[in-house]
Amino acid sequence: MAKKLVVDSSGEKYPFSKGVLVRSLTKAGLSVEDAYKIADLVSEQLKGTVTTQELTELVYKVLKSQFGRKVANRYRRLVKEKEVLVADEEEKSFVPFSRGILATSIRSAGVDVKEAFDIAREVYEKLVKKGKFKVKRSELRELTAKTLKKKLGEEVANRYLLWRKVKGLDRPVIILIGGATGVGKSMVAAELTRILEINRLASTDSLREVMRKMVSKELVPTLHVSSYEAGKFLHHIEGMGKEERIIYGFLDQSEKVATGVEAVINRAIKENVSLVVEGIHLIPGIANKFKDKAHIVHILLTTLDEESHRGRFKSREKRSLRTSKKYLKNFQSIRVIQDFLYRKAKEEGIPVIDNIDFDQTRDKVLEAITDKLVEEIGVKA
Repeated sequence: MAKKLVVDSSGEKYPFSKGVLVRSLTKAGLSVEDAYKIADLVSEQLKGTVTTQELTELVYKVLKSQFGRKVANRYRRLVKEKEVLVADEEEKSFVPFSRGILATSIRSAGVDVKEAFDIAREVYEKLVKKGKFKVKRSELRELTAKTLKKKLGEEVANRYLLWRKVKGLDRPVIILIGGATGVGKSMVAAELTRILEINRLASTDSLREVMRKMVSKELVPTLHVSSYEAGKFLHHIEGMGKEERIIYGFLDQSEKVATGVEAVINRAIKENVSLVVEGIHLIPGIANKFKDKAHIVHILLTTLDEESHRGRFKSREKRSLRTSKKYLKNFQSIRVIQDFLYRKAKEEGIPVIDNIDFDQTRDKVLEAITDKLVEEIGVKA
């Protein structure tokens, strides 16, 4: 059977794809079922090689006969936006260019939302201006990097290229977001997984909860209380001062949870899947043993201002079932743990980021991660 080919305005040919047409039709308001019906009818009438304009007119004609002029005109207006197709390197599969997807990729370089969408729009307009309606992923990546370099500088372009390169590494990226209770670890970690397109996120609190179900309170009492209360249940250190007891209890609990953390990291390494782990139990240095098996990036979040830290517990109370009363009652114990983690991070050379403004913190975390990976992997625009 002869191949059905489409020729764009630049003269490039690519195979007709019912899947791509279906996506365009659903954008025009058709259901998936109806879109496939139209795509099948178009495919039956398509013979040999056609231009993009001829294909558009054929689809218009079929739509008009099946659903009327209004639906057909809606499709024609959509096509006038000049749909660009992105192909894999072998040009065996195609997907429509998405400014939203490209903007998300650009954000991995630490670019803010508006700027990322502006860059994605400019890249799209450059492709259309060149009459380039079919582009390989590598070509799209190169054009995006050049646009970033011109608009925002070589450093940003390098960061963008880095995260494209990370996708093909033979070792995963393991990002650890540590910090005391209430400094905003979970929000930052969740944002990282979205921006960096990392599908796995683990919390040390969740790991501890699983371990609580497996180990009784009588056997390991420190596992069944909050991190800042664990020292009260270590009877062999009763002669210590209050702050020492807090730290020893916290370390005892963290040592137990570390077993679960290491298991999660080991699985990610075995499957070569990148991972974000967040939690108070991530003692600086916890992942040193994995440095030869993964790209480890450990960051400590803090909230150095006491009033800001207190305020976090009150604001968190509004969006969850956790009340602030217990946290505020034990606030000084939480601060003792933060001071300990801060000192350990400095000893280990781990970046410490003071979480005052979420957007600024996110950008600083992204910068710290990419700087570390550039140092280990190396990439140039």
